[in-house]
Amino acid sequence: MKTYHSFHMFDGSVLVAENGKVIYKNAFGMANREWNIPNTTDTKFMIGSVSKPLTALLALIQVQKGLISLDKTISDYLPNYSKKYGSKITVKQLLSHTSGMPNYDIIQDFFPRISRQHFTREEYIKIYMDSVLAFDPGTSFYYSSWGYFTLGYIMEKVTGKTYAQLMKEDIFDKLQMNSSGSYYHTQVVEKRASGYDYVLGEYASADFRDQSNTMGTGDVYSTVEDIFKLHIALTNNTLLNKKLTDEMFTPGIGPAHYGYGWFNKFFKYPPKDSVVSNFHLGMTDGFISFIVRIPETNSLIVFLCNSSPTDFFGIAGSLAQVLYNKPVTLKQPVHKAMESMIATKGVHKAVEEYPIMKKDTAHYYIDWISMDFLGNQLYDLKRYQEAKVIFENNAAEFPDKDLVLLSLAKTYQALGRKEDAITWYKKTIALGTANQEAKNRLKELKRDK
Repeated sequence: MKTYHSFHMFDGSVLVAENGKVIYKNAFGMANREWNIPNTTDTKFMIGSVSKPLTALLALIQVQKGLISLDKTISDYLPNYSKKYGSKITVKQLLSHTSGMPNYDIIQDFFPRISRQHFTREEYIKIYMDSVLAFDPGTSFYYSSWGYFTLGYIMEKVTGKTYAQLMKEDIFDKLQMNSSGSYYHTQVVEKRASGYDYVLGEYASADFRDQSNTMGTGDVYSTVEDIFKLHIALTNNTLLNKKLTDEMFTPGIGPAHYGYGWFNKFFKYPPKDSVVSNFHLGMTDGFISFIVRIPETNSLIVFLCNSSPTDFFGIAGSLAQVLYNKPVTLKQPVHKAMESMIATKGVHKAVEEYPIMKKDTAHYYIDWISMDFLGNQLYDLKRYQEAKVIFENNAAEFPDKDLVLLSLAKTYQALGRKEDAITWYKKTIALGTANQEAKNRLKELKRDK
């Protein structure tokens, strides 16, 4: 963890448990850079989509109470929701991301135009409730934060309580997760970290997002110690009976194998080993989070980070290697070396050095997600020509990753190269990953021709 911190890849708190006992916890970097306040193991972090396992648990508690049925539809609970789709989508499908409901990234300017705005629940569902489904409900997998917002809203309607109040009463208070809560930006929360982006060698304060549009999907803050309490409660069926817990952790439709709020699949840790796990990652402005549960040994790996981006699978995989007494050799991430080169020598020099570092496997490793993040740092700075150079290299290196091809298509579009954008949106769609953003952007471009 010290090494990852030295690579500018980790600022935050980390905890590892084995056989239900904490065996390691530590904290690195700054909770607040303006005041030089360090992170500690009780620092509170926004956990992004690691909120979804909590929302799923909360929904299943309402099922256990008899207030919600897994097989009832959105329309059964939200009469104002579009009947066209609300009458087809069940609670079970919302929980397992098999509803076909799209995600907010289908809206081209969601960030920052919509993400910064405040919405009532009714106003926000109107943004997406008539969006065309990616597939017939129950037939495939498509990750949808809008689906989890809908779950949160259903719980509010059924119980007459706010999501924040219900989460506090049914989970946080009962597990004494006293450092966790549902966040809104006007709150004063003691020991809450600020979020930062590490961009081309410098830290920057993360962008603002109004949490009214992340209810149920990413508005929770917590600590590594509170997440450990959650893990133990799930292991011991403290809040949820065994039947519903088993359903939650049953692998769903492949390749994601998402159950109710968790990816339930083998967690691979280098080089060739894997173990049955329940895991989830989270990303929100300036924060990264990752949680891995390993049921066979009642183990937990969790880290909460307040600088973005980072290689969350790489960090978790390295920690798992230590946990299973495997040797760990930490190599320098290629994207970090390129980041420094872009800042000092330019993007073309960085791409020129890429194949040299790629061959030097004794000292360097490549993570495709982080390489995509690198290009997107330039894209977000509107340095589109430089972003294009990175994304063209990425597309050649990772032609089977839809996010990589999508990033290149978006950059061509930003540069006004419509034909190239259309070509790469089509290549993204051809991978068969149901990438709705690519489909929507392609339609827009064809309309504009």
